[in-house]
Amino acid sequence: MEKIIAGRHQNLDENLKRYIYNALDKIEAEYNKLTSARVVLDHQKNLFYTEVILHGKNISIEAKSKELTQRQSIDNALEKADKQLGKFLSKLRDKHIRRKEKSKELVKD
Repeated sequence: MEKIIAGRHQNLDENLKRYIYNALDKIEAEYNKLTSARVVLDHQKNLFYTEVILHGKNISIEAKSKELTQRQSIDNALEKADKQLGKFLSKLRDKHIRRKEKSKELVKD
């Protein structure tokens, strides 16, 4: 999976990048259909903004967060993206299961 980490109005240190890469590795291990992840960090006045964009085959997830601390903003945005991805994939699985059940019912009749 391609991972892009960008910072607006700030320089990113290696510890912060490593923290984000580790979090993205956990998401990638859970959902292997992802092809790219983009994390954009921004700092304006007293707030830290984080935007996470995940792409994959028929998957496009976007999550945003703004908090007083940078780590909290990153954690919230990644948690939102993970939750959205989980819901999306569970809907796909449910749709698949219902489709298979319908076809079995048609074969029985």
